[in-house]
Amino acid sequence: MNSGDEREDLAKDDLRISADFLLAEFNALQNRAIAFSNNQSNRVNFLLAVVAAALAGGSQLVGDLALHPYFREVMLATALGILLLGLFTLRQNVDYAVASVILFRRAGRVRLWFVEQDPKIAQYVAFEYGDDRPAMDVPFLSFRGSEAVVLLINALAVCAIVIIALPFRDIISMSIEALVSLFVAWIGQLYYVRRILRQGERRSAITIKFPFQRMREKYEKYS
Repeated sequence: MNSGDEREDLAKDDLRISADFLLAEFNALQNRAIAFSNNQSNRVNFLLAVVAAALAGGSQLVGDLALHPYFREVMLATALGILLLGLFTLRQNVDYAVASVILFRRAGRVRLWFVEQDPKIAQYVAFEYGDDRPAMDVPFLSFRGSEAVVLLINALAVCAIVIIALPFRDIISMSIEALVSLFVAWIGQLYYVRRILRQGERRSAITIKFPFQRMREKYEKYS
């Protein structure tokens, strides 16, 4: 075997080693993203379990004559507790969402490496082969997945706190206050989530090396 063949075999071995390594990295990224998604679901499920327990406890409290004098205080404390837990869950879920996007973008880099080895496969790659997709802040965020559940629980908790904390009013005034507090709580949380996601996007922007649009323009001639 001449030296040229030896160099070619070494190059193929190096390429095979790189491919195996990147495939392992890709699988690790996917598994970590799945773990983050499961953690999000588990935290939302825990919040729902707490809310269900609080509702069950509140119904029992109504029938307990001994605790009737403290009913208002107990319900206020319960609503505050649910709100604090809900806000904590919301923040953790947003952090997991940001981390998951970063992982998916790293996976896009791995796809790009394989596209670079064989540009003809570019049109067959199912997801973007770049590191700036998916976007962190997307339209209709408040109606996507578990975020909507957490936002609604927190908004209802704020609504309950307002109704319990303020003096007794007529039903029309209570309804208006409930709707206003519900709307303000929903919009406030949505603004908070979008602010965190935009901050994450700005921090992540400095690490982007292969924007998908530029990569697509580079390899579209092979499609």
